[in-house]
Amino acid sequence: MLIAPSILNANNLNLKSDIAAAVVAGISRVHIDIMDGHFVPNLSFGPQLVSDFKQAFPDITAEIHLMSDKPDIFVPAFVSAGADLIELHYEAMSAAELDKWLTYLNQHHVKAGLVLSPDTPVTVLPKFAAKLDQVLLMTVYPGFGGQKFIPKMIDKINRAKELLQGKLPIEVDGGIDAETAQIAKSAGASIFVAGSYLFGNGRIAEQIAELTEILR
Repeated sequence: MLIAPSILNANNLNLKSDIAAAVVAGISRVHIDIMDGHFVPNLSFGPQLVSDFKQAFPDITAEIHLMSDKPDIFVPAFVSAGADLIELHYEAMSAAELDKWLTYLNQHHVKAGLVLSPDTPVTVLPKFAAKLDQVLLMTVYPGFGGQKFIPKMIDKINRAKELLQGKLPIEVDGGIDAETAQIAKSAGASIFVAGSYLFGNGRIAEQIAELTEILR
């Protein structure tokens, strides 16, 4: 089981300190939400933040959740910035484009993930599975932090687990807390993106320790 804190919900004016607190608490991966204001109605971080992050925390995996329908602009930029893993949305491009950019990531030795929004069926996964390192199932609609976990996504996690037959890890993102993480784990998830739950009350280390214990 792996916890990937989403820095979208960290304090932007205290970002390095919040990340450092998570790292000291045992985190080995950070989830960085990239929103372009077009594919989703919000804006967040850019390549410079990822470059700065890798300079400050070179041993911590930079997981980039790319919420953009401009992969030709952003995928090369985040590869150059030092991203360790880039997750592309199935809904953001055609199947041919998606295949092209997954190949690009494979060729540039950057791990590849495929993101499915809540309304996208898991039956799209097998076509791309050979080029993937993991699958991310959104348990809220992408675009904003602090949303509530959508209960019907549990069935989707179960279906993805059956379909993938253990060949790829399943990550969940959206509304993850002590209760929903445990439910998602039981359904087959093994990577958990948590934002407001970890960064929302100033008790970062304690929240990570609590979630870690629940997921043992």
